[in-house]
Amino acid sequence: MAPAMISRSHPLVLRLRALRRDRARREGEGVVVAEGIHLAEEALRRGALIEAAIVSPRLAATAEGRGLAARLRAAAVELLEGSDALVDSLQDARAAQPVVAIVRRDAPDFEDLLGARGAVPLVVIACGVQDPGNLGAILRAAEAAGATGLTASAGGVDLTHPRTVRASMGAILRFPAVEVDPVEALDRLRGRGLVAVGALPRGGEDYDACDWTRPIALVLGGEGGGIPEDAAKHLDARVRIPMAAGVESLSVAAAAAVLLFEAARARRRLSRDG
Repeated sequence: MAPAMISRSHPLVLRLRALRRDRARREGEGVVVAEGIHLAEEALRRGALIEAAIVSPRLAATAEGRGLAARLRAAAVELLEGSDALVDSLQDARAAQPVVAIVRRDAPDFEDLLGARGAVPLVVIACGVQDPGNLGAILRAAEAAGATGLTASAGGVDLTHPRTVRASMGAILRFPAVEVDPVEALDRLRGRGLVAVGALPRGGEDYDACDWTRPIALVLGGEGGGIPEDAAKHLDARVRIPMAAGVESLSVAAAAAVLLFEAARARRRLSRDG
């Protein structure tokens, strides 16, 4: 049976619009807005509770889309259909997706950031990152490089921003990430034996000279502002990424990827040689 067609005044449309613009509401309800087939599929794979989804007629145009719709129905998801224009209006992507879903996200505990027992912690501390695309890309790189967790600060974009969720490519549903003041995070992590390593455009040692095999809290500053002074006071080491002459800096997401994969390389080598 085809899903019911809805209008712009439908309660689910109004809820989605409110969730997109209201950080406090997303956090209060414990949900994220997931745009696109990939994120909906990932939520199903993770067994996350998909509270409801709105699809456009475009979803039925491909076998992939038809398969997703069938799996959503099988999971007893409230599935409603709106016009292409309506579903597009619930997103701000250049290439609008044929499905928008409300997915419950259970926020992890701080202890979850340290990884499983026996793991060598590698926790990213994102200080005041303002661009949701950057924060999502950092989440994605952190998960891919085998980091154990991430913290974001209240002074930056939030973990549940729809563009953060989209840029994370589902990492936000899999990877332990919490919002906490960076100084508090550093105090707690250093108390657990982690070394606080700050990424700076200048000063400090070259990143490939750092011992990444230790338990590490990698501190990243926001775009333009860098690492806040109160957090910088808690750093144990500083690293930089050498660049060609005339290049001033990398984006925070690019820098995070370079450093995280250097840590992954060093840890693989230690395990292999070990």
